[in-house]
Amino acid sequence: MRLQNNLTYYAVILSLFFVPLVAYKTYIGPLPLSIEVVTIPLLTVAAVSDYLRKRITLNDLNMKPMLAAFLLFFVIGAISLVKAVSLAPGMMELARYLSYVVLFTIVVKVKFTREQYLNFAKVFGASVAIVGIYGVVQYIFGISLNTAGLYALKEAKGRVDSTLINPNYYASFLNLVIPTLVLLAVVYFKDKKAQLLMFAFYGIYVVNLILTYTRAAWVTMACGFILMVMLIPKDFIKNALRPHILLSFVALMTIVYFMPDVQSRTSSAIYAMEKLVVSNLPFHVASGDNSQEEDQGGLFEDEQDEDEEENAQDAATTNRAVVSRVTLWKTGWVMLKENPVLGVGMGNYLVRYKEYVTKYPELYIGHDQYSVHNSYLKVGAETGFIGLAAFLLVYIVYYLYIIRLYFAAQNRLSKVLAIGLIVGSLTFMVQNLSNNLIFIPQLNTVFWLVSGLVIAFLHQNQEQSISMR
Repeated sequence: MRLQNNLTYYAVILSLFFVPLVAYKTYIGPLPLSIEVVTIPLLTVAAVSDYLRKRITLNDLNMKPMLAAFLLFFVIGAISLVKAVSLAPGMMELARYLSYVVLFTIVVKVKFTREQYLNFAKVFGASVAIVGIYGVVQYIFGISLNTAGLYALKEAKGRVDSTLINPNYYASFLNLVIPTLVLLAVVYFKDKKAQLLMFAFYGIYVVNLILTYTRAAWVTMACGFILMVMLIPKDFIKNALRPHILLSFVALMTIVYFMPDVQSRTSSAIYAMEKLVVSNLPFHVASGDNSQEEDQGGLFEDEQDEDEEENAQDAATTNRAVVSRVTLWKTGWVMLKENPVLGVGMGNYLVRYKEYVTKYPELYIGHDQYSVHNSYLKVGAETGFIGLAAFLLVYIVYYLYIIRLYFAAQNRLSKVLAIGLIVGSLTFMVQNLSNNLIFIPQLNTVFWLVSGLVIAFLHQNQEQSISMR
């Protein structure tokens, strides 16, 4: 029996649906086994088979700049292994990186029909809906809520991570998708029922983002919303002022405002941003003297008002969190400064972490191994300044592709998808300043899979528009 579509199409469908949903991971000996370890090779085999059997064709999108950027960082990462204390983590990281390159190249170059792209959107939308609904159910019934960071929350049961393992990872996934959801609801769909349905999904995702209690993600979502409105002001503002959309926004904001710990956590987020940005903390080894924070807490010792005492406690808690995070960043910066050319070797940041916190006791925060919580510092520490520059080049080229397609977009759907991808991708990159999200396989697979499909679709729309002139 001959399949109606090619194998590549079905492999993409499986990836779009299952990668966001399946967080299970185990090991077979030293090798990891997770959903992306299954789906990416499956997609690769399917694409090669279809290409050899002439069941797929490739589009004419010029991928040479992107592939050159990918190759440059891969070569530098491979060379950095000469400095590695342990080769195994470096080899695993290079293998994962290569798998993302293969995944992106396949989905961006294979030519699918408009109907197939529509089916991709429906399948990914179904997966996104399940993830979001489960996140709300998880919080309501207290199912495996994450308790990390609860010391700063007074009312919340816990932090939602849905199917993404960690609240921070989940928050990044949500921010990646949210811009497109709200644009589809407010700008693209014209039917009132379709708008309200899409806005409901947008609302569910905003609620989920709040329930992750990831402060950086809240700030990023707000900034992303502003950027989104700036990129498509006329259509967005005009449609947003329609009564049912306006009421939907008001209802959503009211719900969010009265959710547990939102007001105190928002104040904490603003305070944390002030500490990080306004204070302009330098990247050098700290003296470890936190007397300023302690003195700030002491200012409230004689106050009788309970609200004042709570504010002091919240400030002290935020101070400790900020100091801890900055200390982690300083560790990565010190590692980079002492190994500026090739770094400590791809994948070897954690291997060398104990050595550095022992060498610089002021960097020790109570763990023998701890993430740097910054993807760019991790890359720099492991591959040096040249590796960091090559890594950033990959994303610069990536954004140049999207921006070019944005300006070439000839219809409303292309504009919406281009803006959604620009803003969603930017929130992803910004959140990597405070987390190692680029190194989370499940999340990064979604990023490159969805990005590749959207870029290919935008290119196809552009080509069709040119041919119709």
